[in-house]
Amino acid sequence: MQATHFYRASLVALAFGGIVAAPARALITFDQGHDQLFATANFGLSYDTNIATNSTAESDTIFSGGVGLEYTRRAGIISVDANAGVSISRFDKFTGQDFSDPHFQGEFSAQDDRTTADLTLTADRESNADIVSGVRADSWDESAGFKSKYRVTDRYSLSGSLGYASQDFIDQAVLDSSKTYSAGLDLFYTIDSARDFFVGYDFSLQKTSNGVGYYDHSVNFGIDGKILPKLSGTASIGYQLQDPHGSAGASSTGALTEAIALTWSYSQRLKITGSFSQDFSGTSNSGSVNTIASSLDATYAYSSKTDFTAGVGGGYNRFIGAAANGRRDTYFTWNAGVDHSFNDHLKISASYTYFENWSTLAFSDFIRNVISLSASIRF
Repeated sequence: MQATHFYRASLVALAFGGIVAAPARALITFDQGHDQLFATANFGLSYDTNIATNSTAESDTIFSGGVGLEYTRRAGIISVDANAGVSISRFDKFTGQDFSDPHFQGEFSAQDDRTTADLTLTADRESNADIVSGVRADSWDESAGFKSKYRVTDRYSLSGSLGYASQDFIDQAVLDSSKTYSAGLDLFYTIDSARDFFVGYDFSLQKTSNGVGYYDHSVNFGIDGKILPKLSGTASIGYQLQDPHGSAGASSTGALTEAIALTWSYSQRLKITGSFSQDFSGTSNSGSVNTIASSLDATYAYSSKTDFTAGVGGGYNRFIGAAANGRRDTYFTWNAGVDHSFNDHLKISASYTYFENWSTLAFSDFIRNVISLSASIRF
């Protein structure tokens, strides 16, 4: 055990030493500056009092790190952003939870006088705690999304979207893999140069590995842009109908849905963002949940190099279906942190998060505290 701690301490020293000494000239540009290639690295140390988010409250210290490459291109109407890398975590006590997860994300955008289009692709392996089941899980996640907006006239615009997401759990008997297909269509009316009114329809189909599926239909309307002189964002309200298939005794469920995300720019230094939402979604045990959630987050720029952050949030989860057994969860969370950028290449962060979940299922009644320190470089 002493050798293990010495090895990890050595990795810490080497990683941080390498960060401090990283030369700025490693940035690569080509094609007359249209293309740029960055190298990234990060190191983190955290203490988690409940690594599986359940009532047993198993705690551990986690050492993490990662390396990656980022590519950007800006030329004409086309822009490209892509990144790939690997994230590594090592647990001090529960070494069976160690992981090395690769990830990739790509975004391709195009824009002219009337049309904007955006294609995103992601693929990664995720290792984290699943709050619904109270276990840590590994999964391969892939997604693809396409969005386009066309300005028909000076006042009217049409926007459409298509999406696909897949979550495939690895060596996990109690969780069900899923695939989700989605599509949406929105009509925008420009009220003035700062805000739009919109009305839209969204459809999604989720299929799980045990044969249960959910059809979701949603209509909504709202406003997007500047609400008041210092208040901007999106606010919408609508109605969502969820129709389950493949589950005995299941029936359609409908409810109002809201999605509000507003940012108040109190000053050049202080910004406050509030959100409120109500929505249906699938769960990792082939169930469904109706979630009401709200949050309030603030960022204060103490200086050009130092930011302080704080947030508070809460919500209510109503699990639906025979397998849910009437489960109801209520949660509360708050967090605080600080970021300091030494220069364009080196940034350090510290944060604390408190999360408490009250559940009618005793196993999912828990408290979680997470303290994290991290350093990242980009050159």
